[in-house]
Amino acid sequence: MNAIKKLGSLILVLAISLPCFAKKKVELIGRWDLKTKSITFQLPVQTWVQDNNKDLLLEFTADLGTVQVTVTNLAGEVVYNQSIVTKPSVVISLDKEIREGATVSITDGKNLVYGEI
Repeated sequence: MNAIKKLGSLILVLAISLPCFAKKKVELIGRWDLKTKSITFQLPVQTWVQDNNKDLLLEFTADLGTVQVTVTNLAGEVVYNQSIVTKPSVVISLDKEIREGATVSITDGKNLVYGEI
């Protein structure tokens, strides 16, 4: 009985931890001035590409209002351009697979952050 509990716990831990490895972090560069000052410098948005290379996951640590999210491919063509209202977590599904070298940029018209996928 004890072995069954251990096996069940192991399966639960694996089920929870595996999705954490199913996305690739996009390192964002830029500056975002918030109205509130903070001791640590951290951008109010983090971005990941899901392992299917068709979904972007955006996580916002502050309410930034409406932002413009643009994805351009390696040739500089815009493959996604949309205004979104920031929520703690936003998933953007793209029509085409994102290839390495594409760029994602997020702006509110005043601030801009971007990163290479």
